[in-house]
Amino acid sequence: MPSPGEAAGARPHGRLLAAVAALADPAGRPAAARALAAAVGAADLIVLLRDAEVDLMLPAPGFPQTLPDARGWRAFAAACVARGSAAAWLRPPGRGDDPVAVRGVAGADGSVLALIGGDPSPAAAADAALLLPIVAAALRGELVAQTAAGQSAVAREAAGRANLLAATLDESRRNLQAALAEARSAGAAKDRFLAVLSHELRTPLTPVLLAATLLESDPRLAPELLADVQAIRRNAELEARLIDDLLDLTRVAHGKVQLHPQPVDAHRLLGQTLDMYRAEAHQKRLRLRYEPAAENDRLTADPARLQQVFWNLIRNAVKFTPDGGEIVVRTAGGAAGPLIVEVTDTGIGIAPDKVGAIFAAFEQGEPDVARRFGGLGLGLSISRSLVAMHGGRIAASSPGAGRGATFTVTLPTAAAAATAPAAGEPARAAATTTTTTTHAPPPARRLRILLVEDHESTSKLMVRLIRSFGHDVRAAASVGAATAAADAEPFDLLLSDVGLPDGSGLELMRDLGKRHAMRGIALTGYGMEEDVRRTAAAGFAEHMTKPIDPARLRAAIARLG
Repeated sequence: MPSPGEAAGARPHGRLLAAVAALADPAGRPAAARALAAAVGAADLIVLLRDAEVDLMLPAPGFPQTLPDARGWRAFAAACVARGSAAAWLRPPGRGDDPVAVRGVAGADGSVLALIGGDPSPAAAADAALLLPIVAAALRGELVAQTAAGQSAVAREAAGRANLLAATLDESRRNLQAALAEARSAGAAKDRFLAVLSHELRTPLTPVLLAATLLESDPRLAPELLADVQAIRRNAELEARLIDDLLDLTRVAHGKVQLHPQPVDAHRLLGQTLDMYRAEAHQKRLRLRYEPAAENDRLTADPARLQQVFWNLIRNAVKFTPDGGEIVVRTAGGAAGPLIVEVTDTGIGIAPDKVGAIFAAFEQGEPDVARRFGGLGLGLSISRSLVAMHGGRIAASSPGAGRGATFTVTLPTAAAAATAPAAGEPARAAATTTTTTTHAPPPARRLRILLVEDHESTSKLMVRLIRSFGHDVRAAASVGAATAAADAEPFDLLLSDVGLPDGSGLELMRDLGKRHAMRGIALTGYGMEEDVRRTAAAGFAEHMTKPIDPARLRAAIARLG
C-alpha cells in the first residue's frame, strides 16, 4: 500500500478512492474503515452525520453508536463543520480511558470524518473529505430505510430497495477498482469514478422513485402512510439531484458541457418550472406569484440547461423560505433589450459578507445552512456557469440575514421573427426534475409500447406506470426477446435500457428503427454529454436519465406517439 504522502501526491489515489467507496457496504464497513484509516495514516476512523430529529452529530450506521465523553465529541464535530477541520484529545469507543489525538475533516454536506490516532496526512484526509458527501448520502439513505422499516409494510419494501442500493454499491466498488487500474492519471480516474458510481446509484433509485410515486397516487393508501411515502420520494429525488450536481460540476470544470440552442419562450419555460413547485409551496403555505412583464421573452438557448437554472433558483427560494412566506418570480425588459428574470423570497437571506461568495462551489453562506437544510452548495455555482455560457449574467442581493434574497438573471434576447417557437413546443426538461403526482386525462391515442429493461423490479414498476398512462405495454429483458416481440406484433414506440445482458440497446434501436420504422426513448443511468450523443446517433428520439421522472416520461410518450 502506498504511503500517505504517495496518496496525497496522486490526489486522489486510486486505492484511497476504492477505500472511500467501500464504506458504502454495510457488511464490510468495519474493515473498510480500518483500510481507509490506514490509507491516510490513522489508526481508526468514525463517520459522523447530523441526525435531523435530535439535531445532533451522531455516528453513521455501522460505526460504534456510543461515544465516551459525548459532549466533547459534539463540540469537536461542530468545530470541524464550522472551520472545515479540527483536532482534539478525545476518548474513542473501545480503546480504553486514555484520550487519543483525533483529527477531523468536514465534507461539503456537513458530514465529518474523524481520524483516530496515528499521524494522518492532511492532504490524503482532504482527498477523502472531497468524496465523503457521496458516501454520506448512501449512509443517510441506509438510515432512512432502517427507520422506515419499522413503520409500515410500504416502508419495509423501501428498506429492501435500500438494501439493493447497498448491494449495487458493492458491485460499483469492484467496477471502480478495475477502472482505476486502467486509468492513466488521477484526474481521469476521479472522473470515471464519478460516472460509474452515479450510474450504479441511479439504477436502484429508479424502482424506489417509481414505487413511491405509484403508491402516492393510490387513493387506497391509508392517510397515515402517505407522509412516509412522500418522504421516501422526496429523499430519492434529492439523491438524484445531488448526483446530477456532482456530475455537472465535473463537466463544467473540464469544459465538457455542450449547449443545444434552439428558439425558447422564456415565459413558458418559467411557468413550467413554477408548476413543478406549486404542490410543495402549497404544503408550506407559501404565496407564489408569477409576474411575466417582459415585452420580449424570446431567447436562443438550450431549454434543458436554462430550465435547470430556473429550477435551481426557484427550488432554493422554496427551500429557504419559512412556512407562510412569499416568493415572487417576475420578468422585465423592453422589446429590444435583455430579458431580466428576478426570483425574490422572504427567506433566510444572505449575510452581507457572504453575498460575493454565494456562487462558489460548496458554498451555502452561513456554516449552519448545510446542517439545517442539507445539499452540497453546487446549484448556484453550476447556474452561474450555465448563464455565462448563454451570454448572460446572474447576481444575488439581500438586505441581510433573515430578510430574504433576490436572484437576478440577465439574458440576451433574440429577434422576434427569428425565434418564434412552434405552437405547442415543449421544453426539453433537465436531467432530474421534481416529480409531481397528477391524475392526467387519458391519452389522445392508446399506444402499444415495447419496454426493454433487464432490471426486474424496475421493469415491473415501469409496466404499471405506463399502463396507468393509458397505454398497452409488453416487457422484454434482452435484445433477443425484444427483437422476437417486435417481429411478432406491431408496436408504436420502443422504451429501452442501453446496457442489456445480450447486447446494446443502441443496436436494438438501429435494428428496429430500420426494419419497423419504430421510434424510441433511451432509458439509462449514464447522463454525460457523450452518452446523449450516442443514443441520438443510434436513432433514439429522447434520452432519459435514471431515475425516470414519471411526468417527463408521460410527456415524452405523448410527443412521440
